[in-house]
Amino acid sequence: MPRAPQRSETMSIARLAKHLGLSEGTVSRALNNYPDIADKTIARVRKAADELGYRPSTTARRLARGVVETIGFVLPARHGHQIDPFLAEILDGLATELALSDWDLLVAAVPEGHDEVEVMDRLIRSGKVGGFVIARTRRHDPRIDYLRKSHIPFVVQGRTEDCDDYAWLDIDNEKAFIDAMGHLVGLGHRKIAYLGGDPDLNYAWQRRSGYLSAAKTHGCDVLDGYLHDGITDEMAARHAVADLLKHPDRPTAILCVTDAVAIGAIHALAHAGITVGEEISVIGFDGLPMGEAIHPGLTTMSQASYQVGRAVGRIVVEQANAPASEFSQILWEATLTIRGSANPPAPKLVTNAKGGIS
Repeated sequence: MPRAPQRSETMSIARLAKHLGLSEGTVSRALNNYPDIADKTIARVRKAADELGYRPSTTARRLARGVVETIGFVLPARHGHQIDPFLAEILDGLATELALSDWDLLVAAVPEGHDEVEVMDRLIRSGKVGGFVIARTRRHDPRIDYLRKSHIPFVVQGRTEDCDDYAWLDIDNEKAFIDAMGHLVGLGHRKIAYLGGDPDLNYAWQRRSGYLSAAKTHGCDVLDGYLHDGITDEMAARHAVADLLKHPDRPTAILCVTDAVAIGAIHALAHAGITVGEEISVIGFDGLPMGEAIHPGLTTMSQASYQVGRAVGRIVVEQANAPASEFSQILWEATLTIRGSANPPAPKLVTNAKGGIS
Protein backbone atom coordinates (compact mmCIF):
# COMPACT_ATOMS: atom_id res chain seq x y z
CA MET A 1 0.00 0.00 0.00
CA PRO A 2 1.42 3.44 -0.89
CA ARG A 3 2.85 5.45 2.01
CA ALA A 4 0.36 8.09 3.14
CA PRO A 5 1.83 11.52 2.36
CA GLN A 6 2.56 13.67 5.41
CA ARG A 7 0.49 16.80 5.95
CA SER A 8 3.67 18.88 5.74
CA GLU A 9 4.05 17.89 2.09
CA THR A 10 2.33 20.06 -0.52
CA MET A 11 -0.77 18.11 -1.38
CA SER A 12 -1.88 18.04 -5.02
CA ILE A 13 -4.30 16.07 -7.15
CA ALA A 14 -1.33 14.06 -8.46
CA ARG A 15 -0.24 13.06 -4.94
CA LEU A 16 -3.83 12.37 -3.90
CA ALA A 17 -4.38 10.19 -6.99
CA LYS A 18 -1.16 8.24 -6.31
CA HIS A 19 -2.18 7.69 -2.67
CA LEU A 20 -5.62 6.37 -3.72
CA GLY A 21 -4.42 4.36 -6.69
CA LEU A 22 -6.71 6.29 -9.02
CA SER A 23 -6.12 8.39 -12.11
CA GLU A 24 -5.76 12.15 -11.71
CA GLY A 25 -8.81 12.63 -13.96
CA THR A 26 -10.97 10.42 -11.73
CA VAL A 27 -9.86 12.26 -8.58
CA SER A 28 -10.49 15.65 -10.19
CA ARG A 29 -13.95 14.64 -11.40
CA ALA A 30 -14.82 13.15 -8.00
CA LEU A 31 -13.84 16.37 -6.21
CA ASN A 32 -16.08 18.33 -8.60
CA ASN A 33 -19.09 15.96 -8.21
CA TYR A 34 -19.24 14.86 -11.84
CA PRO A 35 -22.27 12.57 -12.34
CA ASP A 36 -20.23 9.84 -14.11
CA ILE A 37 -18.28 9.11 -10.91
CA ALA A 38 -19.79 6.65 -8.44
CA ASP A 39 -20.97 8.04 -5.11
CA LYS A 40 -18.72 5.54 -3.30
CA THR A 41 -15.67 6.84 -5.16
CA ILE A 42 -16.62 10.47 -4.52
CA ALA A 43 -16.94 9.74 -0.80
CA ARG A 44 -13.58 7.92 -0.73
CA VAL A 45 -11.79 10.73 -2.56
CA ARG A 46 -13.31 13.46 -0.39
CA LYS A 47 -12.45 11.57 2.81
CA ALA A 48 -8.82 11.22 1.74
CA ALA A 49 -8.66 14.86 0.67
CA ASP A 50 -9.90 15.97 4.09
CA GLU A 51 -7.53 13.65 5.97
CA LEU A 52 -4.50 14.69 3.93
CA GLY A 53 -5.27 18.41 3.89
CA TYR A 54 -5.82 18.79 0.15
CA ARG A 55 -7.12 22.21 -0.81
CA PRO A 56 -8.04 22.83 -4.46
CA SER A 57 -6.40 25.72 -6.27
CA THR A 58 -9.22 28.16 -6.91
CA THR A 59 -7.37 29.68 -9.85
CA ALA A 60 -6.64 26.30 -11.44
CA ARG A 61 -10.20 25.14 -10.96
CA ARG A 62 -11.61 28.27 -12.53
CA LEU A 63 -9.24 28.04 -15.50
CA ALA A 64 -10.08 24.37 -16.02
CA ARG A 65 -13.82 24.98 -15.94
CA GLY A 66 -13.71 28.21 -17.90
CA VAL A 67 -16.04 29.81 -15.35
CA VAL A 68 -15.44 33.07 -13.51
CA GLU A 69 -16.68 32.13 -10.05
CA THR A 70 -17.60 35.66 -9.04
CA ILE A 71 -21.11 37.09 -8.94
CA GLY A 72 -21.64 40.78 -9.52
CA PHE A 73 -24.13 42.94 -7.64
CA VAL A 74 -24.42 46.54 -8.77
CA LEU A 75 -25.87 48.77 -6.09
CA PRO A 76 -28.88 50.62 -7.47
CA ALA A 77 -28.32 54.35 -7.77
CA ARG A 78 -29.77 56.03 -4.68
CA HIS A 79 -29.96 59.61 -3.44
CA GLY A 80 -27.55 60.21 -0.58
CA HIS A 81 -25.55 57.07 -1.52
CA GLN A 82 -27.06 55.14 1.38
CA ILE A 83 -27.78 51.46 0.97
CA ASP A 84 -31.25 50.61 2.23
CA PRO A 85 -31.54 48.07 5.07
CA PHE A 86 -33.39 45.53 2.93
CA LEU A 87 -30.53 45.37 0.39
CA ALA A 88 -28.02 45.04 3.23
CA GLU A 89 -29.87 41.94 4.45
CA ILE A 90 -30.01 40.52 0.91
CA LEU A 91 -26.28 41.05 0.42
CA ASP A 92 -25.50 39.37 3.75
CA GLY A 93 -27.41 36.25 2.76
CA LEU A 94 -26.04 36.29 -0.79
CA ALA A 95 -22.41 36.59 0.34
CA THR A 96 -22.87 33.75 2.84
CA GLU A 97 -24.35 31.39 0.26
CA LEU A 98 -21.72 32.16 -2.38
CA ALA A 99 -18.92 31.58 0.12
CA LEU A 100 -20.29 28.10 0.87
CA SER A 101 -19.87 27.29 -2.84
CA ASP A 102 -16.38 28.91 -2.99
CA TRP A 103 -17.73 31.72 -5.14
CA ASP A 104 -16.99 35.39 -4.58
CA LEU A 105 -19.27 38.42 -4.48
CA LEU A 106 -18.26 41.63 -6.20
CA VAL A 107 -20.34 44.64 -5.13
CA ALA A 108 -20.00 47.66 -7.41
CA ALA A 109 -21.32 51.17 -6.93
CA VAL A 110 -22.52 53.41 -9.75
CA PRO A 111 -20.15 56.35 -10.31
CA GLU A 112 -21.59 59.83 -10.65
CA GLY A 113 -22.84 60.41 -14.19
CA HIS A 114 -23.07 56.69 -15.02
CA ASP A 115 -25.89 54.17 -14.89
CA GLU A 116 -26.07 50.57 -13.74
CA VAL A 117 -25.99 49.09 -17.26
CA GLU A 118 -22.67 50.85 -17.96
CA VAL A 119 -21.17 49.38 -14.80
CA MET A 120 -22.46 45.89 -15.62
CA ASP A 121 -21.12 46.12 -19.17
CA ARG A 122 -17.67 47.11 -17.86
CA LEU A 123 -17.61 44.18 -15.42
CA ILE A 124 -18.56 41.70 -18.14
CA ARG A 125 -16.06 43.06 -20.67
CA SER A 126 -13.27 42.95 -18.10
CA GLY A 127 -14.03 39.29 -17.33
CA LYS A 128 -14.44 40.01 -13.63
CA VAL A 129 -17.82 38.33 -13.16
CA GLY A 130 -19.48 35.10 -14.21
CA GLY A 131 -23.01 36.17 -13.38
CA PHE A 132 -25.21 38.78 -11.74
CA VAL A 133 -27.85 39.13 -9.09
CA ILE A 134 -30.26 42.01 -9.73
CA ALA A 135 -32.53 43.64 -7.14
CA ARG A 136 -34.98 46.55 -6.89
CA THR A 137 -36.36 45.88 -10.37
CA ARG A 138 -38.34 48.41 -12.34
CA ARG A 139 -41.53 47.40 -14.10
CA HIS A 140 -39.59 47.71 -17.36
CA ASP A 141 -35.92 47.32 -16.42
CA PRO A 142 -33.06 48.20 -18.83
CA ARG A 143 -30.64 46.09 -16.77
CA ILE A 144 -32.62 42.94 -17.55
CA ASP A 145 -33.01 43.93 -21.20
CA TYR A 146 -29.20 44.20 -21.33
CA LEU A 147 -28.56 40.90 -19.53
CA ARG A 148 -30.98 39.04 -21.79
CA LYS A 149 -28.67 39.91 -24.71
CA SER A 150 -25.39 39.38 -22.84
CA HIS A 151 -25.83 35.59 -22.43
CA ILE A 152 -24.35 35.77 -18.94
CA PRO A 153 -26.17 33.91 -16.12
CA PHE A 154 -28.27 36.14 -13.89
CA VAL A 155 -30.97 35.86 -11.24
CA VAL A 156 -33.38 38.58 -10.23
CA GLN A 157 -34.56 39.25 -6.70
CA GLY A 158 -37.94 40.57 -7.73
CA ARG A 159 -39.50 40.62 -11.21
CA THR A 160 -40.39 42.85 -14.09
CA GLU A 161 -43.83 42.90 -15.69
CA ASP A 162 -42.43 40.66 -18.46
CA CYS A 163 -40.61 37.91 -16.55
CA ASP A 164 -41.11 34.65 -18.44
CA ASP A 165 -37.57 34.19 -19.78
CA TYR A 166 -35.21 34.57 -16.81
CA ALA A 167 -34.67 33.23 -13.29
CA TRP A 168 -36.22 35.12 -10.38
CA LEU A 169 -37.29 34.87 -6.78
CA ASP A 170 -39.92 37.31 -5.61
CA ILE A 171 -42.35 37.96 -2.78
CA ASP A 172 -46.06 38.09 -3.60
CA ASN A 173 -46.19 41.82 -2.88
CA GLU A 174 -49.78 42.36 -3.98
CA LYS A 175 -51.10 39.58 -1.74
CA ALA A 176 -48.99 40.86 1.16
CA PHE A 177 -50.69 44.25 1.05
CA ILE A 178 -54.10 42.70 0.59
CA ASP A 179 -53.34 40.73 3.77
CA ALA A 180 -52.08 43.83 5.61
CA MET A 181 -55.22 45.74 4.67
CA GLY A 182 -57.33 42.78 5.77
CA HIS A 183 -55.61 42.85 9.16
CA LEU A 184 -56.31 46.57 9.63
CA VAL A 185 -59.93 46.18 8.53
CA GLY A 186 -60.28 43.25 10.93
CA LEU A 187 -59.10 45.55 13.73
CA GLY A 188 -61.86 47.97 12.82
CA HIS A 189 -60.04 50.51 10.63
CA ARG A 190 -61.75 51.99 7.58
CA LYS A 191 -59.78 55.21 7.13
CA ILE A 192 -56.44 53.79 5.94
CA ALA A 193 -53.79 55.93 4.24
CA TYR A 194 -50.91 54.58 2.17
CA LEU A 195 -47.29 55.76 1.94
CA GLY A 196 -46.02 54.15 -1.27
CA GLY A 197 -42.68 54.06 -3.05
CA ASP A 198 -41.58 54.85 -6.58
CA PRO A 199 -44.37 53.43 -8.79
CA ASP A 200 -41.79 52.65 -11.50
CA LEU A 201 -40.33 50.01 -9.17
CA ASN A 202 -42.25 46.79 -9.67
CA TYR A 203 -42.47 45.83 -5.99
CA ALA A 204 -43.83 49.30 -5.12
CA TRP A 205 -46.38 49.10 -7.93
CA GLN A 206 -47.52 45.65 -6.78
CA ARG A 207 -47.88 46.79 -3.16
CA ARG A 208 -49.81 49.87 -4.28
CA SER A 209 -52.11 47.60 -6.32
CA GLY A 210 -52.67 45.37 -3.28
CA TYR A 211 -53.66 48.38 -1.16
CA LEU A 212 -56.11 49.70 -3.75
CA SER A 213 -57.58 46.26 -4.47
CA ALA A 214 -58.17 45.55 -0.78
CA ALA A 215 -59.60 49.04 -0.18
CA LYS A 216 -62.16 48.36 -2.89
CA THR A 217 -62.96 44.88 -1.59
CA HIS A 218 -63.52 46.12 1.96
CA GLY A 219 -65.36 49.31 0.99
CA CYS A 220 -62.66 51.62 2.35
CA ASP A 221 -62.69 54.98 0.58
CA VAL A 222 -59.28 56.15 -0.62
CA LEU A 223 -59.88 59.84 -0.04
CA ASP A 224 -57.90 62.57 -1.80
CA GLY A 225 -54.65 62.93 0.12
CA TYR A 226 -54.68 59.37 1.51
CA LEU A 227 -52.33 57.92 -1.13
CA HIS A 228 -48.75 59.24 -1.33
CA ASP A 229 -46.35 57.88 -3.95
CA GLY A 230 -42.59 58.43 -4.08
CA ILE A 231 -41.93 58.01 -0.35
CA THR A 232 -38.43 56.52 -0.36
CA ASP A 233 -36.82 57.75 2.87
CA GLU A 234 -37.58 58.92 6.39
CA MET A 235 -37.72 62.63 5.52
CA ALA A 236 -40.26 62.04 2.76
CA ALA A 237 -42.30 59.96 5.22
CA ARG A 238 -42.25 62.81 7.73
CA HIS A 239 -43.57 65.30 5.17
CA ALA A 240 -46.31 62.89 4.08
CA VAL A 241 -47.38 62.27 7.68
CA ALA A 242 -47.52 66.02 8.30
CA ASP A 243 -49.97 66.30 5.37
CA LEU A 244 -52.07 63.40 6.67
CA LEU A 245 -52.35 64.99 10.10
CA LYS A 246 -53.81 68.12 8.48
CA HIS A 247 -56.40 66.08 6.54
CA PRO A 248 -60.00 67.02 7.41
CA ASP A 249 -60.82 63.31 7.72
CA ARG A 250 -57.65 62.11 9.39
CA PRO A 251 -56.83 58.41 8.85
CA THR A 252 -56.77 56.03 11.79
CA ALA A 253 -54.10 53.80 10.18
CA ILE A 254 -51.17 54.19 7.80
CA LEU A 255 -49.89 51.33 5.63
CA CYS A 256 -46.27 51.82 4.49
CA VAL A 257 -44.41 50.40 1.50
CA THR A 258 -41.32 49.45 3.58
CA ASP A 259 -40.24 49.22 7.20
CA ALA A 260 -37.88 52.17 6.69
CA VAL A 261 -40.80 54.35 5.58
CA ALA A 262 -42.94 53.03 8.46
CA ILE A 263 -40.26 53.90 11.00
CA GLY A 264 -40.06 57.39 9.52
CA ALA A 265 -43.84 57.66 9.89
CA ILE A 266 -43.70 56.51 13.53
CA HIS A 267 -41.04 59.11 14.33
CA ALA A 268 -43.12 61.82 12.65
CA LEU A 269 -46.27 60.81 14.54
CA ALA A 270 -44.43 60.69 17.87
CA HIS A 271 -42.92 64.13 17.18
CA ALA A 272 -46.44 65.45 16.58
CA GLY A 273 -47.61 64.05 19.92
CA ILE A 274 -49.60 61.17 18.40
CA THR A 275 -49.62 57.90 20.33
CA VAL A 276 -48.76 55.27 17.73
CA GLY A 277 -50.85 52.12 18.04
CA GLU A 278 -53.60 53.97 19.89
CA GLU A 279 -54.50 57.14 17.98
CA ILE A 280 -53.01 56.02 14.65
CA SER A 281 -51.82 52.54 13.73
CA VAL A 282 -48.86 51.83 11.42
CA ILE A 283 -47.88 48.73 9.43
CA GLY A 284 -44.66 48.30 7.39
CA PHE A 285 -43.16 45.70 5.10
CA ASP A 286 -39.81 43.86 5.24
CA GLY A 287 -39.50 42.37 8.72
CA LEU A 288 -36.19 44.12 9.40
CA PRO A 289 -34.66 43.70 12.89
CA MET A 290 -34.81 47.45 13.56
CA GLY A 291 -38.61 47.24 13.49
CA GLU A 292 -38.52 45.26 16.73
CA ALA A 293 -36.16 47.72 18.41
CA ILE A 294 -38.34 50.84 18.14
CA HIS A 295 -41.25 51.76 20.41
CA PRO A 296 -43.87 50.63 19.86
CA GLY A 297 -42.60 47.61 17.98
CA LEU A 298 -43.50 47.73 14.29
CA THR A 299 -46.22 45.46 12.98
CA THR A 300 -44.92 44.35 9.58
CA MET A 301 -45.25 41.95 6.69
CA SER A 302 -42.02 39.95 7.01
CA GLN A 303 -40.17 38.52 4.03
CA ALA A 304 -37.03 36.89 5.51
CA SER A 305 -34.60 39.10 3.59
CA TYR A 306 -31.49 37.16 4.63
CA GLN A 307 -33.03 33.87 3.46
CA VAL A 308 -34.01 35.53 0.19
CA GLY A 309 -30.33 36.40 -0.30
CA ARG A 310 -29.29 32.82 0.47
CA ALA A 311 -31.84 31.46 -2.00
CA VAL A 312 -30.86 33.72 -4.91
CA GLY A 313 -27.22 32.81 -4.21
CA ARG A 314 -28.00 29.12 -4.66
CA ILE A 315 -30.00 29.80 -7.82
CA VAL A 316 -27.34 31.94 -9.50
CA VAL A 317 -24.60 29.36 -8.87
CA GLU A 318 -26.87 26.61 -10.26
CA GLN A 319 -27.62 28.81 -13.26
CA ALA A 320 -23.92 29.47 -13.89
CA ASN A 321 -23.00 25.78 -13.56
CA ALA A 322 -25.81 24.64 -15.88
CA PRO A 323 -26.73 27.53 -18.22
CA ALA A 324 -29.01 25.34 -20.32
CA SER A 325 -31.19 24.36 -17.36
CA GLU A 326 -34.71 25.65 -16.88
CA PHE A 327 -35.13 28.98 -15.14
CA SER A 328 -36.05 28.87 -11.47
CA GLN A 329 -39.05 31.13 -10.89
CA ILE A 330 -40.10 31.16 -7.25
CA LEU A 331 -42.81 33.17 -5.50
CA TRP A 332 -42.72 33.36 -1.71
CA GLU A 333 -45.35 34.82 0.61
CA ALA A 334 -44.77 37.41 3.30
CA THR A 335 -46.05 36.68 6.82
CA LEU A 336 -47.69 39.08 9.24
CA THR A 337 -45.62 39.89 12.34
CA ILE A 338 -47.84 41.55 14.94
CA ARG A 339 -46.34 44.05 17.37
CA GLY A 340 -47.57 47.16 19.17
CA SER A 341 -47.87 49.67 16.32
CA ALA A 342 -51.25 48.40 15.02
CA ASN A 343 -54.33 48.05 17.20
CA PRO A 344 -58.08 48.78 16.94
CA PRO A 345 -58.88 52.46 16.40
CA ALA A 346 -59.47 54.50 19.53
CA PRO A 347 -63.18 55.05 20.28
CA LYS A 348 -64.33 58.60 19.66
CA LEU A 349 -65.44 60.67 22.61
CA VAL A 350 -69.07 61.73 22.20
CA THR A 351 -70.45 64.86 23.91
CA ASN A 352 -73.94 64.38 25.36
CA ALA A 353 -76.72 66.99 25.52
CA LYS A 354 -75.64 68.16 28.96
CA GLY A 355 -72.12 68.89 27.84
CA GLY A 356 -70.68 65.80 29.48
CA ILE A 357 -68.69 63.07 27.78
CA SER A 358 -70.19 59.63 27.33
